[in-house]
Amino acid sequence: GSKGAPVEYLTVAEAYRDLEAVSGRLALIDRLATLVEQTPDKLLPVVCYLCQGQIAPEFAGIDLGLAEKMAIRALAAATGAEVTQVAARVREIGDLGQAAELLLAAEDRAASLEVAEVVRTLHAIAAAEGTGSQGRKLELMSRLLGRATPLEARYLLRLVTGNLRLGIGTPTILDALARVHAGGKAGRPVLERAYNICCDLGKVAATLVSGGLEAVAELKVQPGNPVRSMLAQRLAQAPEILAKLGGECSAEYKYDGVRVQAHRTADGHIELYTRRLETISDQFPDVVEMLAAGLGPREAICEGEVVAYDAASGELRPFGEVMLRRRKHGIDQAVKDVPVGMFCFDLLYADGEDLTRLPYPERRARLTAALTLSPRLRMTDAAEVTDADVLEARFAQALDYGCEGLMCKSVGPDSGYKAGARGWQWIKLKRDYRSELSDTVDLAVVGAFAGRGRRTGLYGAVLLAAYDADADLFRAVTKCGAGFTDADLVSLSERLKPFEAAGKPARVDARQSPDVWFEPGLVLEILSAELTLSPNYTAAWGQVEDDSGLAMRFPRFTGRWRDDKSAEDATTTRELIELFLGARRTPAGG
Repeated sequence: GSKGAPVEYLTVAEAYRDLEAVSGRLALIDRLATLVEQTPDKLLPVVCYLCQGQIAPEFAGIDLGLAEKMAIRALAAATGAEVTQVAARVREIGDLGQAAELLLAAEDRAASLEVAEVVRTLHAIAAAEGTGSQGRKLELMSRLLGRATPLEARYLLRLVTGNLRLGIGTPTILDALARVHAGGKAGRPVLERAYNICCDLGKVAATLVSGGLEAVAELKVQPGNPVRSMLAQRLAQAPEILAKLGGECSAEYKYDGVRVQAHRTADGHIELYTRRLETISDQFPDVVEMLAAGLGPREAICEGEVVAYDAASGELRPFGEVMLRRRKHGIDQAVKDVPVGMFCFDLLYADGEDLTRLPYPERRARLTAALTLSPRLRMTDAAEVTDADVLEARFAQALDYGCEGLMCKSVGPDSGYKAGARGWQWIKLKRDYRSELSDTVDLAVVGAFAGRGRRTGLYGAVLLAAYDADADLFRAVTKCGAGFTDADLVSLSERLKPFEAAGKPARVDARQSPDVWFEPGLVLEILSAELTLSPNYTAAWGQVEDDSGLAMRFPRFTGRWRDDKSAEDATTTRELIELFLGARRTPAGG
């Protein structure tokens, strides 16, 4: 990119248009690389956010606060049309962005909006609060739309209402950055690691253009920037787990709660992040208090599981109860009704020191030293194990205590914290995974089928997909209509509404034809009798057997909405292959 020239917002809008039109990873990377090349260094961070459908890093949680109704009013103000006329047009076309494009098509405007100015205005819209804020948002938005070309208006409105669907994920943007600024594929892992430890694409891009790949490699974990969670593989047999982990592991209880990453920044502020990078401090004020009292280092990042927990009786409560706390209202009452505890298991940063490259036993020792424990601020129950029978016995104890199973962690010299990676350093041993008859998996909804009979007017079943991380695609694995109560079905419609798509989304690979398609967003926990080979489902296509994918027999919804997981956190196709091959080796009920 040239160093300083301003960039027209139209350049970004044209890239959006082209990205929507192409599919296939390489074509998407080509088009993004062109946009990156056209972008001066100074603007690259902002353009990266815009490609993510954001104006800041995701974890900043910036909500532009524009509902569709408000956007329609802004569009009416910008075009001088009546609000009712504009609303009727939007209903008729079924898409706000396209309606805006058609309404402005007659006006033949020259492009005059610049990227920097658009983003500044959007930040001002997000920041407007309190009395008169709606009017202020409206005025700012209609002023932008009043100067926008038809194509710019299409995407501005989609961006502010949260409906920008480009069919690209962050991995594809990293590919384009690597191609243009990091010498191609070789630099890609460095960019990915940097993104995984700061979750801020703009920061990665800014560092890359100012200091090159060397500077990106030097980036460190920093409180206030969430680190992408290190994830586990899963196996069903104790001997297999020990073999994978070099004969010894730290076997820790796996608590059934919400995984939380707690950050304390230099100003003393404590923020709690979920795996999806949502901030939830306001839902768990008691956890913030416990950490304020019990966390030693002034600046720190520690990870733990927040569990519904009755400290008086020492009893763990089911996952469903802790999810009650995730509702936004009546928190004071909920804190009383659903007491929680935090069971800490990792320390990633303490007082200026990035600990992620230290082996796990050292991080655990540092965590022990950093915490002053209390009845509800605890360490996870951990024990070093070298014997398969001992591991089995410990597994039984964990279940007995009310846990899901064990998390078995490598204790070798290479047991650093691998942010965002799902490797064989951590392996889950969980009751569900032990026989082919009770596997639970977390799957993304990509389609729905209209209900019949008692379910008329609701969805009767959903099409579910697993995530293929290598291709950044969601591949269909089952259709599921069992396990939903009537209340679940009503809730299902509401939860799916924001993800509704006009046709099959670019990131979905499926042979089925549901009545409605959805962008992958809602994740459900599904229990299945077994995995089977299938010619109709595309998950793991051709990877276990030619001309076959994997499908599920007798799937049913467990009642768990996995609001704590984003679509990309769904069970991966690779995990399904492992589960399938594992179940084949294991006698039923094993």
